[in-house]
Amino acid sequence: TEIDECDSDPCQNGGTCNDVVNGYNCDCVPGYEGDHCENGKFFFHNSLDCQNGGTCVDDVNGYSCNCAPGYEGDHCETDTDDCVGEDCQNGGTCVDNVNSYSCNCAPGYEGDHCETDTDDCVGVDCQNGGTCVDDVNGNSCNCAPGYEGDHCETDTDDCVGVDCQNGGTCVDNVNGYSCNCAPGYEGDHCETDMDDCVGVDCQNGGTCVDDVNGYSCNCAPGYEGDHCETVDCQNGGTCVDDVNGYSCNCAPGYEGDHCETDTDDCVGVDCLNGGICVDNVNSYSCNCAPGYEGDHCETDTDDCVGVDCQNGGTCVDNVNSYSCNCAPGYEDDHCETDTDDCVGVDCQNGGTCVDDINGYSCNCAPGYESDHCETDADDCVGVDCQNGGTCVDDVNGYSCNCALGYEGDHCETDTDDCVGVDCQNGGTCVDDINGYSCNCAPGYESDHCETDTDDCVGVDCQNGGTCVDDINGYSCNCAPGYESDHCETGKFSKNKSQYYVSDTDECVGVDCQNGGTCVDNVNGYSCNCAPGYEGDHCETDTDDCVGVDCQNGGTCVDNVNSYSCNCAPGYEGDHCETDTDDCVGVDCQNGGTCVDNVNGYSCNCAPGYEGDHCETDTDDCVGVDCQNGGTCVDNVNGYSCNCAPGYEGDHCETDVDECASNPCANGGICEDEINHFTCTCAPGYGGDYCERGIGTFSHNNFLTAH
Repeated sequence: TEIDECDSDPCQNGGTCNDVVNGYNCDCVPGYEGDHCENGKFFFHNSLDCQNGGTCVDDVNGYSCNCAPGYEGDHCETDTDDCVGEDCQNGGTCVDNVNSYSCNCAPGYEGDHCETDTDDCVGVDCQNGGTCVDDVNGNSCNCAPGYEGDHCETDTDDCVGVDCQNGGTCVDNVNGYSCNCAPGYEGDHCETDMDDCVGVDCQNGGTCVDDVNGYSCNCAPGYEGDHCETVDCQNGGTCVDDVNGYSCNCAPGYEGDHCETDTDDCVGVDCLNGGICVDNVNSYSCNCAPGYEGDHCETDTDDCVGVDCQNGGTCVDNVNSYSCNCAPGYEDDHCETDTDDCVGVDCQNGGTCVDDINGYSCNCAPGYESDHCETDADDCVGVDCQNGGTCVDDVNGYSCNCALGYEGDHCETDTDDCVGVDCQNGGTCVDDINGYSCNCAPGYESDHCETDTDDCVGVDCQNGGTCVDDINGYSCNCAPGYESDHCETGKFSKNKSQYYVSDTDECVGVDCQNGGTCVDNVNGYSCNCAPGYEGDHCETDTDDCVGVDCQNGGTCVDNVNSYSCNCAPGYEGDHCETDTDDCVGVDCQNGGTCVDNVNGYSCNCAPGYEGDHCETDTDDCVGVDCQNGGTCVDNVNGYSCNCAPGYEGDHCETDVDECASNPCANGGICEDEINHFTCTCAPGYGGDYCERGIGTFSHNNFLTAH
């Protein structure tokens, strides 16, 4: 029996025992050695591995660093953040030092945590009774009234914005001002004129007038002097000393106690036609209304003297003016201008207006006619579109819509319908009207002679013979033992004693396709194919499109024993030779005419209409300027202008002359305005039409009535 030397657990410090023959050994855990793992191992490390003054400590199976204050980490490589949990107040910022911290304070604060507002008033001098106010990182001075500046060092200018009136001067005081007034004024702002008339005696009824810094006396008539103390005979009068009084001898033309009144020499004077009497000294004169002359304004001035009304115009003498009655076609003050009769005229469709004397005419663009070129000239007049063609009127031209089968400017040419047609197998094309036909060579038939005529029709190949269709003929394949054209004759054997009686049937197992029929020949067979097929076994569809011309872009479709043409849009007919009439069922409104195009149509509209079907009345007001507030009215192929009151003319360009009827009476002058007039009345008249006499003249000014 093997003894287990490990039963006594001889391995210390966690070692593992391994039993061997007549012994054991120990596997030690890291950090121990010796036969029984009884000895601890020491690890020595360079103290430089512990940074920033840290000290290395040897542990069991390892080491650790005792860090200097302010550092941490496995190797003391990290500066401990001493700002964690610290509060630098009032905007201060924490600065991490080694094993400590400090606060960088915002301006105006101090203390370990910036908790104290710095006193910025220390050493500050606020002058003139001002008081220092401590702010954050600064200070300010509350100044006593009347002072300003950072330190209250400046006397406030209280005269800023002050208005000392009438030449007064502002004086700046401390916290106030005063006005030094110019002589003759008083008040806080010199706004009051001092009353210099206080205590003044203007004699003989005179009145004191207060001036600026003085006074004057307005004397009653007949007195003068600073205080009206002296008698004054005016206007050249002479003073006469009477007993206990005086009197004035007045110069001619004056009267009154002191000759102060100009004698009215207009009394009893009649200045005619609105003239106004002017009192002079010892005489009078008449100021005549414009257009009159003479001592008493009795003569109407001839305003036509020297006036030249041109171009047959006639001068009309008005009151204080003239006018020219112009011959038709002329205008302006002297009829010197040929009236532009083209103003507002619309020569349509590219026409040009020509101004004549008292009228206009339109030079129309080719293809148009009538007064305003509004009518498309009918270019079809006298045109002969032959062979049933129809004339279509274009602008300055025409075209002929030809009947099918004709062409040319006047449809005079029979269209050669044989162009592009292939009559096969020697056939000849014959041109018809709007079509063609093929004259086939003997032995051929159908539209293009493409079909070999079946000459076996009606042929009887006897005794089992089979008819073979040739070109323009046939032959009979006779059954064995028969001969001659129709196999009607029997052949004998060598001993001429009997007919041949049997032939092998070569059609057994033969498939003639597509309805073809097998024909047993002597030592062979053939297939008779149904129409439209060909080939040894009728396996091929005959191409019936060979030689077919589908016109105008049509496409040939091969059918069985026939063809058809798929026509391009706008065409129809067996060979697409006919232009489809797209005008069928089309309604071109308001007198419009339908024009058939290829695969479409268009409407030639009557003047004044537009749109696909001429359904829209053309807006003839587009581009039209009805002046002076006029409104354009759209008519059919034309327009008119509804003018605002007071205007007339095709485009409301003319101001209606409301003065033309001479509505102002009694020599009044009419002034034409927009949709009304005003009368400037001669002196002595009033009313809207100067129809009313009035008693008071206003010197030489006219009165205006509206």
